[in-house]
Amino acid sequence: MISYILQDWSANHGNPKGRFVMVFFRLCQGIRRFRFWWLGLPVLGVYVALVHWLMGIELDYRTSVGPGLALHHGVGLVVNQRAKIGAGCLLRNGVTIGEKVAGGPCPVLEDGVETGALCIILGGIKIGQGAVVGAGAVVLHDVAPWDIVAGNPAVQIRSRKPTAT
Repeated sequence: MISYILQDWSANHGNPKGRFVMVFFRLCQGIRRFRFWWLGLPVLGVYVALVHWLMGIELDYRTSVGPGLALHHGVGLVVNQRAKIGAGCLLRNGVTIGEKVAGGPCPVLEDGVETGALCIILGGIKIGQGAVVGAGAVVLHDVAPWDIVAGNPAVQIRSRKPTAT
């Protein structure tokens, strides 16, 4: 259980707020997995009060998040609980990841995606592995793996696909 709770620890090196949020997030996810999870309702309530309301980071503990999620600053972060975030992703302050229409599909961020501050990613789209979304970008369409996108609407700036060595 301890290794599960600390799976994002090194990704948030030098970032005590990011470490606090992610440890608390993983603790709440762990509580939800137990048969009698309702016994942990006070912990879940404290998470919502501290992280959502006081810190301004809306990262629901029911959201599917791979290991190694890094949060830089985090304030103003909004992630729909139906979004899926892969391993080793980086989310910065003011990022919104959610549905385009109420009840609609939510984005999938594959492994290693980096988001710039204040970017918006909406709808049933896929952000490919290793992609970078620039600060302030509005992404409404799929992004290919290793692409760098920016602008409103977001367009490809270039690809950073790693070369075989």
